[in-house]
Amino acid sequence: MSNPATVIAAGAVVWRESRGTRQVLLVHRPRYDDWSLPKGKLMAQEHVLLAARREIEEETGQQVVLGPPLGAQRYPVRKNGGTVQKLVHYWSATPIDDSDFQPNDEVDEITWLPVDKARSKLSYPRDVDILDALEPAVPVTATLVLVRHAEAVKRKEWDGKDTVRPLSSTGTAVAEQLSGVLAALGANRLISSDAERCVATITPYAALLDRHIHLWPEISERGYDADPDGLRGLGERAWKTGKVTVVCSHRPVLPALSRELGLKVGKFSTGAFLVAHRLADGRLVHERFRAP
Repeated sequence: MSNPATVIAAGAVVWRESRGTRQVLLVHRPRYDDWSLPKGKLMAQEHVLLAARREIEEETGQQVVLGPPLGAQRYPVRKNGGTVQKLVHYWSATPIDDSDFQPNDEVDEITWLPVDKARSKLSYPRDVDILDALEPAVPVTATLVLVRHAEAVKRKEWDGKDTVRPLSSTGTAVAEQLSGVLAALGANRLISSDAERCVATITPYAALLDRHIHLWPEISERGYDADPDGLRGLGERAWKTGKVTVVCSHRPVLPALSRELGLKVGKFSTGAFLVAHRLADGRLVHERFRAP
């Protein structure tokens, strides 16, 4: 008999600075009479970053921006009369508006507490471990989201210039879904190759944000082939203090572009992306994700 599927969930340590003191947000669940970190299960086909943001808002009324990863928990839970493993991924998160919390059957109370008091109030040692991971992960000075464009119409099926080759229907759907992911990350600066398939990958988010896309021909396939040295210096231009910058480029360009950005990454499938955070102590923390 095969083992039951693992239950995947996502959440965050939501934090803020108040009068020079770092506070974190805890939730009380009446069903278990416990205090824990906000989290919840993924819906079918939901991207883990979208799930984290959605669950936090549903449980606390708080819209957030997700920051560096804080680790994961794995533990057994009861399901359908048996026991399955639950895997919960956590990120740091900061609020972007005032909470509109409404008590409900799942969460009847929330509270902001200084980190030391939160550590004492949490009901589970595993949550304390995640909370303790917050200190070395913040603050963040700059964030970069490196994206390979979503799936395009195949070259052999396109008669026009390659630079205007559009996204396929699948790629268009991924671009729409990517918009929500970029919102969860708080992306506020957009850079793209000048090729249509790259621009179209982040256009839905640009429209949502009403933000201009900066076109960099140097990171297109055509531009890189013509002048590989054109990437030099782009790292300094891409990383910008206080910004969450999206850079969308192509598979053949990404290895060299990644090196210029100070990142060590492997292959990207279409629509996949990497999120890198530059911390105040100079360290880089990054993680890779599949296409949404």
